[in-house]
Amino acid sequence: MVRKVLRIQVAAALATAALVAAAPAAFGTSVSQPPASVGAATTTALSAAAANAKFVDQNGTPETLGALKGKTVFVVPYLTLCGDTCPFTTGNLLQLQDLVKKDNLTNVEVIGLDVDPYRDTLTRVKAYAKLIDANFELWTEQGATTKPSLPKGATLSSGMNGTVGKGDLNANLTAIEKFFGWTVQVVPQSSPPPADWMAPYKKLTYDINHSDGFWVIDPSQKVRFVSGTQPAFTGTLSKVLATFMGYKSNIYKTAVYKKGWTPAEALQAIQWVDSTDK
Repeated sequence: MVRKVLRIQVAAALATAALVAAAPAAFGTSVSQPPASVGAATTTALSAAAANAKFVDQNGTPETLGALKGKTVFVVPYLTLCGDTCPFTTGNLLQLQDLVKKDNLTNVEVIGLDVDPYRDTLTRVKAYAKLIDANFELWTEQGATTKPSLPKGATLSSGMNGTVGKGDLNANLTAIEKFFGWTVQVVPQSSPPPADWMAPYKKLTYDINHSDGFWVIDPSQKVRFVSGTQPAFTGTLSKVLATFMGYKSNIYKTAVYKKGWTPAEALQAIQWVDSTDK
């Protein structure tokens, strides 16, 4: 799956990153801003549409970003049938949530926001959460989602790599895409197509090309830090997901995306946002 560079929001933030200085944190300590290689500072207020977009978490609880005002929120895009990046993203989130708990950051929410709501029903998201033993929240959009489709014969093996399909449109996802500047596209599946990791294990018929990275929203509901990099995961993943991605081992001693973001850098971004929140 080809991953596209994030849009203007990230580029603008990176251009101004050097102008943003870290402020003293509570209790006389200070936290430095993560380096530009990780991401950049910004001060973009959460739009009403994004704040009110309706989701449901893996437990079936209705959720909105707006309802989390007063908390620091760490957000990433994901889908349960991503075959190359999302499993590493969720692996990083598992480690990040452990770091958040270890540091007793009780006012922090770590959340995955779904970008394939047509397939990622509550039943599937609940199964994915169980598969990875999720200690963070996985949200999928509420409401109607249009069925994805591709032009006839659109496969990677046919040379139609640039083909973009239609569907997987959901008003709540659209609001999130527009605000965060996410790329979310229905694209041809790899050839031969992998089988679903979930019963009845059918062959996949399309893939989702989407933006990667993370976003940190402060308690006043302003996006304060944006990362456009892929996850630099090291550690152990679910064997099922490792096999689904085509790896022989589920233990990653070195990161697949070596220049991506680490759980420690994500924690630093959260702490920096907390330390500069006014």
